[in-house]
Amino acid sequence: MNILRFVNAVFIGYLISALSTVTLSLTLPFSNKTESILLASMLSFIIWLVVILYSYSTQNIKKLFLILITICFILFVLNNYVFGIKG
Repeated sequence: MNILRFVNAVFIGYLISALSTVTLSLTLPFSNKTESILLASMLSFIIWLVVILYSYSTQNIKKLFLILITICFILFVLNNYVFGIKG
């Protein structure tokens, strides 16, 4: 069970932080795009830390997996269909 928590924390947490970096860099209201990207990159480390802490603090692994995958799906839909990023 700890291996599943580790996989959720590391790999899905990295995916969430990467998707949130793209989303935040597009939505932050700075005039200079470099500042938006820099702040989004710094915030992604905090987001990854929160995902890691949440992965080890929750009791139900299935619920954890569903919540993390739902967050990934929402960020993916925002990036591809709302902001129009094609990767």
